[in-house]
Amino acid sequence: MKRLFFTVFGGFCAVIVLIGVFNFYHFSAIHSYQKELVNADKLGLRLQNHKEQFQSLGQHRQVFDSVAIHLDEWQEINQQFWKETTAIAVKNQQKWMQKGFSIATSYTGRRQLVDLQNAENELLIISAKIGYKEEGYIGKMRINAHNIEKKYPKFNERLFSLRRHEKDFLMRIDPIYAEKFEQEMLDWKKNQGLPDEIIAYSAYFDSLKNAYLQFFQSNEDGYFYKWDNQFEKLQAHNYRQRSLLLTESFDASSKAQKTNLILNSIAVFLALSCAIIFTRKFTKQISNLQVTMAEYISTNYQFNRDSDLRIPRNDFGKITIHFLQLTRKIRADMQLLEDRVQRRTKSLQLKNNLLEMQHLEIMDSLRYAQDLQQSLLVSRAKMLRSFKEAWVYYKPKNHVGGDFYWMKEVRENDRLLLYFALADCTGHGVPGALLSVMGMNALDELIESGIREPATLLNDLRSLVSRRLNTHEDKRYDGMDIALFVWNRHTNTLVFSGAQMPLWILRNGTLIETVGQRMAIGYTYFEVNSFENREITLASNDRLILFSDGIIDQFGGLKQKKLGRKALREWLTFHANDTSPLLFSKLVQQFEHWKGNTEQTDDCTMLILEPTVSISVSSSSISYESISIHLPAC
Repeated sequence: MKRLFFTVFGGFCAVIVLIGVFNFYHFSAIHSYQKELVNADKLGLRLQNHKEQFQSLGQHRQVFDSVAIHLDEWQEINQQFWKETTAIAVKNQQKWMQKGFSIATSYTGRRQLVDLQNAENELLIISAKIGYKEEGYIGKMRINAHNIEKKYPKFNERLFSLRRHEKDFLMRIDPIYAEKFEQEMLDWKKNQGLPDEIIAYSAYFDSLKNAYLQFFQSNEDGYFYKWDNQFEKLQAHNYRQRSLLLTESFDASSKAQKTNLILNSIAVFLALSCAIIFTRKFTKQISNLQVTMAEYISTNYQFNRDSDLRIPRNDFGKITIHFLQLTRKIRADMQLLEDRVQRRTKSLQLKNNLLEMQHLEIMDSLRYAQDLQQSLLVSRAKMLRSFKEAWVYYKPKNHVGGDFYWMKEVRENDRLLLYFALADCTGHGVPGALLSVMGMNALDELIESGIREPATLLNDLRSLVSRRLNTHEDKRYDGMDIALFVWNRHTNTLVFSGAQMPLWILRNGTLIETVGQRMAIGYTYFEVNSFENREITLASNDRLILFSDGIIDQFGGLKQKKLGRKALREWLTFHANDTSPLLFSKLVQQFEHWKGNTEQTDDCTMLILEPTVSISVSSSSISYESISIHLPAC
């Protein structure tokens, strides 16, 4: 089998080498013709570009001034072009003669190119004589005309008539307008004493007429007409040469096509013969092996007829032996895998049951912790006993959160002081909830110890939190941001102190912002300075706005950006004239619409508090009114 294979393979290699040799020979010849076609096209394009450049002399006569000024440069460029073109044409002819192209005999020689070069030199000289605005006959006529207009204003009407005939002649190249010019000039010359400028103007026109007709006359006497005919003959000759090259290239391609057809037919015949031989020799063995494999697959890999197979003494016999070995190994591996799958399935079921139980326990614990945290927070009913309006939006990220709001009423020395705070602890979930409970307990302890100033409360709260979190022994990043104020209900004053949280006051449609200091509670990487108090005198219908970072850091909107303080400030200002319930409802709706289906980033808390501010009747007596409204919890 190997000997047969190598014999057939050697025959194929010989045929492929033969086809490659013939293809290389014919493709080389075709490539030579195509290369010369490219050279002929380059020469034709070079001639066409040069022709278009010279045709611009007749189409754009403003070039005549440039030719008149730089005549030597134009002639030198023209001479260089024809020198290079002649060299290219001679080189092409030599190549065609060396390669035996029949087109080599169709070359006309250099005389035609020399005649074209001389004709173009004459065109350049005549165009330089004619000029356009500043140079040549037209330029001199223009200068004389301006001099006549300045020196002899009485001739302006007649000069205008002459210039009109002059322009009509230049635009239409019609001798009738030249005759009109000459006739009017003869009538004018009958008058004695014409200035020299007018005589010179007439002489320049005669010279211009002769040169213009000589340049643009559309018959055999016109230089431009003769040059165009000569150039077209040269281009037609170049096109004929290209057509002959195409014909010879097509003949070479046809010859190569016939040779390839014969060789490919031989290769196909050999391939079919070898295919028939191999097919007849190995089809039966392959069919037996295929039937065996199909039966093995159909019995779900449980084939047990190893002894019934006939194994040939060739490569297919080796394949059959390997197949039988593979079936035995597959049976053993499948049995082993089935045992492993059963054991793993039982183990996974036990783990899934355990995980489900643990999840249920964790969720029950979180729900219970949520109820506990809600009970620790001040209720809205209690806030309504101290405030005219109190609206709370409280939404932890994970059942329980690190945001908390705290309120404490203190009566002493005939004063009624109301302490209120909103804090945002580090993180969210269970860690944040633990910090929030510690923060509320710490505030209660500090108030009970007799501390009354908000700044002092925050300073002592920072010390207490640092001691309990052991931040003095090790650097920690746990703590809280907090906004704390005390409201003296007798004097209508509010003292505020904040740790990175602001207090906003909505007053008569204007938003007043009192920012907290850039220090947190508990963080060890912040600079430790004392907190400061900021006193605010409340006015009637003032509304206090408190919010945590979860509100302004929430992603949403069309571009999935953070809400930011600016947007919240715009919302509040836009709805500033609404009542507190309506304002709160619109803010919550706008925030939920902004968030949409986006995941909540942090714990979100926002409060709107409207204190009851009494209006003084006289300077010595002040009456206070406390309104308590019981509404359902938000």
